[in-house]
Amino acid sequence: MNTHGKHIIFIFSTVMLISALLIIADSYSRISGGSTDVCLSCHEDKDLTMEKNGKKISLFVDPQSHKNSVHSAAECEDCHENYNPDEVPHTKTPQQVKCANCHEGSKPLETNVHAKVSCYDCHTKHDVRSAKEFAKDQTKNCLSCHKNQNISHYSESVHAKNKIGCEGCHGSGHKVKSITKKEVSALCGKCHGEHEKDFKNSIHMATLKRGDVNAPTCTDCHGSHKIIRGKISVESQACLKCHLDEKKFPGEEKGSASFVTHYRTSIHASIDSQGLLEAAGCVDCHGDHMIENRDNPKASTNRARMIETCGKCHKDVVESFKKSKHGQELEKKNVAAPTCTDCHGEHDITSTLISNDFTKLNLTDKCLSCHKDGKIPHKNFKGEEELITGYQNSVHYLALKDGKFEAPTCYQCHGAHEMESADNPASKISKNNIAKTCGQSNCHTSQLNQYTGSIHEVGVSKGNQDAPACNNCHGNHGIVTKNIDNKSQKSKDIVKLCSNCHTSVELVERNDLPTNMGESYLESFHGLATRGGSKEAANCESCHSYHNVRPSTDSLSTINRKNLPETCGKCHPGATEVLFTKKIHLNNPEEDSPGVFWITRFYMFMIFGLIGFMIFHNILDLRRKLQLRKQNAGMKK
Repeated sequence: MNTHGKHIIFIFSTVMLISALLIIADSYSRISGGSTDVCLSCHEDKDLTMEKNGKKISLFVDPQSHKNSVHSAAECEDCHENYNPDEVPHTKTPQQVKCANCHEGSKPLETNVHAKVSCYDCHTKHDVRSAKEFAKDQTKNCLSCHKNQNISHYSESVHAKNKIGCEGCHGSGHKVKSITKKEVSALCGKCHGEHEKDFKNSIHMATLKRGDVNAPTCTDCHGSHKIIRGKISVESQACLKCHLDEKKFPGEEKGSASFVTHYRTSIHASIDSQGLLEAAGCVDCHGDHMIENRDNPKASTNRARMIETCGKCHKDVVESFKKSKHGQELEKKNVAAPTCTDCHGEHDITSTLISNDFTKLNLTDKCLSCHKDGKIPHKNFKGEEELITGYQNSVHYLALKDGKFEAPTCYQCHGAHEMESADNPASKISKNNIAKTCGQSNCHTSQLNQYTGSIHEVGVSKGNQDAPACNNCHGNHGIVTKNIDNKSQKSKDIVKLCSNCHTSVELVERNDLPTNMGESYLESFHGLATRGGSKEAANCESCHSYHNVRPSTDSLSTINRKNLPETCGKCHPGATEVLFTKKIHLNNPEEDSPGVFWITRFYMFMIFGLIGFMIFHNILDLRRKLQLRKQNAGMKK
């Protein structure tokens, strides 16, 4: 072979070698550069689109996002199988990317609540992040799909504020699950153990266990995603949402929607001064999680525990009530004893200041609804029922009915909550305190001023049980006015009233009082005139006054010698002090007024002597006439 031929063969071999090297280099370039670079050479174009089902779809892939993703080492063909980059479209039979081929841990996804959700819906398609990085914003990622109104309120919830995300309740990763109603309390109990324990013992849980689909669980009251814990929100949006539903709670009896609806107009439902909370909401009385049937002795709304429940807000009132006769009887399990709700109501509690239910007349009738007609037996005083019933005929009650609301009612004498037996020294109606009770502002203040310092008041203040207080003279409940038409009857009644004490031998001796006061008055001109029906004659109060009764030695007494002209002058104008040199009440006439005594004796002797002589004369005359009649009869024979 000549030199020229050798050159040709060399050149041809060199070309073939270079071509082979280029082919190999191109293949190596494809292998080393990978399909990703080839794909991105087109797909990095932001304007690259395709039509699918009549819609334009962007085919743009951000190279930088892919490079920063956890899949940066993977090639496009690792996910997009059977794609031919040299053909457009790259495949005629597109297939769903199968992440499970590489990620075996995602297999539980096939059976959980996200079974029909594509991986890229959560992890995105090309800028896939690591699991650790993804977990940082898991809640945000969840909310990007779950946008209904309920779930969207999560950001306002207490869970969001405390950084408790979706995974805290629903699980994380590929083990996300939905939560059934029966699982809710146990799930919440993982964090709120004490509340779950209470809830398990509540009437709500008991109803839930019976299969009642209307029975509430945690989310029914607090919400599922917009978790609420403020009192006003829980009650207005949760408790009342169910308990005002007439389909769930029909009828008119206790527990019905009709019964509960009264709460909305009650004083408890009114908003506080700061406009934040109800004065008292459902949970304040019924509890929050351990809501029990009112028949349960441990229930906060059980009759026996009602004062404890009310006492959480009304501490001072309840302390007074516990000391009262009502509170003592309630503690003794007396079923007739009232508790708070008997007077104030349950859901329809209204202001005592502005409600018509608490007008004086209505309050009186409320008290009488129990304390009359023998509904409540009174063991401490025989005949007390008659006295209480008599209040309806008293001047106090009649004044109330006439619209004179300055007249007193039950609570003004007995106290609103601290009503106690008269035997208790602290009672408003005890002997020591009753004068102050009657003389309280807008009542009998002037009479109290007169009574204070009187011999009766001094005796009471010293603990003398015989000394009279207001009710000893005026009565307890059946109090009548002194201004009655029949004045002679009034005088007789007053004399009898005073004589009840001042003619009692035991009381007079026990208190070293003057004797024969009543008898001496009755034998006096005044007494005889009163007994005879005189409307003008003086009685006890005419001389001794009504309330300011003082001994004659007291310079302020109406029967002090210096004051007698004025006292007697009310009936006898011109009376002077010189007329009153003798005692008024003649306890021992022979010593106190011998002249009157002997004149009285003389008149008695003359009267009885004359009457005796006349009787004797008539007997003799009758005897003589009988004898003459007998003699005449004998002569005729």
